[in-house]
Amino acid sequence: MKRTILSAIFIMAVFSAQIFSSEKASTEKPTTENEYKISIDQFGIFNDRLDDSDKKTLEEGGIILRSISSMKKLCVKSKLSAKKNESLNESSGMISDLVVMPMSKKVKSGYIAEIINFRPYEGNEDLIERINEAMSDFLSYTDIPYYSEQTKKTYPLYKYAEVTDTLIEGNTMIIKEILEMDMFGRFHSEITVENHEDYFLYKLKNTDKLKYKGFITVVSPEEMCSIVAVFRIGGNWMIYAVGGANILRIPFVNARAEPAFTGRVKAFADFVFKKIDNTGKNVETSVDKKDASQT
Repeated sequence: MKRTILSAIFIMAVFSAQIFSSEKASTEKPTTENEYKISIDQFGIFNDRLDDSDKKTLEEGGIILRSISSMKKLCVKSKLSAKKNESLNESSGMISDLVVMPMSKKVKSGYIAEIINFRPYEGNEDLIERINEAMSDFLSYTDIPYYSEQTKKTYPLYKYAEVTDTLIEGNTMIIKEILEMDMFGRFHSEITVENHEDYFLYKLKNTDKLKYKGFITVVSPEEMCSIVAVFRIGGNWMIYAVGGANILRIPFVNARAEPAFTGRVKAFADFVFKKIDNTGKNVETSVDKKDASQT
């Protein structure tokens, strides 16, 4: 059954509570690499956590994937971090309203992933349709390979996926499903997808408690979630996603949680970016972990 989804990245990705490596940004380049060059600074949406190397990666069409320990460590400006006398431009305000503020109501610290990518609008006019299609085939998520840093083996991103209900109201679709992953077993979740003409928004959250090995509750309802937004900035598309999980601090759980969470985000991000790339080439996203949660 098909599903309209988005990253945290991340079910994002972002949702599953497991990933990252210790490198930096993606080596992916757009098809028109020689023609595509933008100035990230002109948008005024990033703070000083985005360094010159990150900017160069984004300006060349690459992907930034960061593992961070707090929403305060995002590299975009937001209403959370803005000073009283600091005004946000329209693009920063949109990111804050659509992604940062909603995420911060549920996840302030813990295991968080931030994904950023720019693509030229010209030649990618149908990007929203492509990303919607890529994320809609929900049952195929069980076929996405996820590499475990702990066991050094590859597993499916989800062991089980079942859609239990779908509701469509105007340009919004709400999907309820049952997912299963290692460590947490099966749990219910909800996906909300908004497909507008000028932007796309995907939100995912768990609606059950997540229990480690079926016994210890480590995540409360709605505290493992992700939001992905796709919208235009000037002559470009921006893909921005944040996914996070408030996981109970238990030593034997935390030793696995951060690499597991970021690893799953990475697997999902690579899957989506390969799907939406016009060349269909494999994408291998590297991860920046300098601000990640420490076990």
